Amino acid sequence: MFKYRLASVLRLKEHNEKICLKEVGKNVALLRYECKRKEQMENEIIELENDFVYFLKGSISSEEISLYRNYLCYKYELSKLQEQVVLEVKRDLENSKERLMNAIKERKMLTKLRDKQYNKYQSEQEKLEQVIQDELAVTTKRR
Repeated sequence: MFKYRLASVLRLKEHNEKICLKEVGKNVALLRYECKRKEQMENEIIELENDFVYFLKGSISSEEISLYRNYLCYKYELSKLQEQVVLEVKRDLENSKERLMNAIKERKMLTKLRDKQYNKYQSEQEKLEQVIQDELAVTTKRR
């Protein structure tokens, strides 16, 4: 009976691969969420700029213009921060993809090793079976 000595290591590598795959999935979802959030911020800034231009056409005080402008600057800063968040999430996604690729390589390596050992075991069993059949044929002819 074939017994793979590194079966527990292979199970561990498969488990690590599943964990890495889940991590990549979480990072992809997070990246989508952060990109969507960034897009919403940019749309909000565009609306605010359009409203600001509209207010400038009317008669408003300089204090209101200053407040509106400060609010726009605040939104610009939030947008820049969101861009940094998106870049950080992209880096995390790339790192998790790299870890996943390494986990896949390790698992495949152990799987190939197991397959090679199994093929070697099968050939040894076939040789052993052939020897037994030859001995059986020789003993039956002697009788």
